[in-house]
Amino acid sequence: MPDYSEIRRYHDEDRVVLSSPRYAAAGSYTGVPRRAYAISAWDDFWKNELAWAGRGVASNALNMMTRTSITATSMSAALVLAAAFAAGLRPAPVDAADPVETGRFVWHDLLTKDVSAAKRFYGELLGWSFEDTKRGDRPYVLARSGGTLVAGMVDVSANASAGPQWLSYMSVADVDNTVAQVRSEGGKILVEPRNLPNARAAVIADPQGAPLGLAQVRRSLPDPADPSPGHFFWDEYLARDAAKALDFYKRLAGYESAISETRSGVEYHVLRKTRARAGLFLLPATATGVEPNWLPYVLASDPAALSARVASLGGRILLAAAPERRNGSVVVIADPGGAPLALQKFPF
Repeated sequence: MPDYSEIRRYHDEDRVVLSSPRYAAAGSYTGVPRRAYAISAWDDFWKNELAWAGRGVASNALNMMTRTSITATSMSAALVLAAAFAAGLRPAPVDAADPVETGRFVWHDLLTKDVSAAKRFYGELLGWSFEDTKRGDRPYVLARSGGTLVAGMVDVSANASAGPQWLSYMSVADVDNTVAQVRSEGGKILVEPRNLPNARAAVIADPQGAPLGLAQVRRSLPDPADPSPGHFFWDEYLARDAAKALDFYKRLAGYESAISETRSGVEYHVLRKTRARAGLFLLPATATGVEPNWLPYVLASDPAALSARVASLGGRILLAAAPERRNGSVVVIADPGGAPLALQKFPF
């Protein structure tokens, strides 16, 4: 396990800020951190009713939110994604055959201040089951959909300033080389590379400040063309400078990109390897004080039906399903702690 006290200062603050929103009644909000989660900027973008192609969404304004920061020191187990690869598996050499494709998102960790509430929420909403484990001396929760590992949960309740967030991990061919590349291109290394049972991993902030996990996976992982409901299947980048973000991630992961939709002057880019892996679009100029970030998507057979249960489970609807928005195929929610997540039916 990494010692998170080793993490260096980020920007000009005395802590390393990742980010997360916390949502409340319309019009109320607490202090806005420098690295507020980009979903709060979607108001103006969604007003344009952009029909996001591929696996994206379109929407009207979001008007319920508060925002709080999350420090990297609160990421008590952010790099324990290896738990997902280690359970029941034998360690493999770093140059194992059949490597995982670079640029593929291979894991997601939820940082939460209430693990019990998160378990109940995701268990009842998505049908996930959970296994309490430890990595080193720190608690860690594995989440399964059916029998398949899909995510991890990290308790950050010991950190008063911490807020909830999903952290996405991208596969890379060589973590150390990738970290060096990130550093040389103006990114920050939040957690230096660490050896784990079946992966070598690190956490970075890209040149625009968006946090991202990097994983050099040491074994083959299933990559179904048609993922199952309850599984993560897409990640989306909200950029302050789309051109620079595209250039950076093309160099980092070898993506090719194509504009799949343009409306009201906003372009939606699909990032591809052997197939589409992620999306990217430009934050509106009016989104002042909001910084870039990645938003993960979970596949859902009926997002509207799931959204009807969110409030009773302690969560919030940030973007409701509507027929004019991708045939009602997408909702964006916040869990009881405030961590945002998109639920999408695909194809729709």
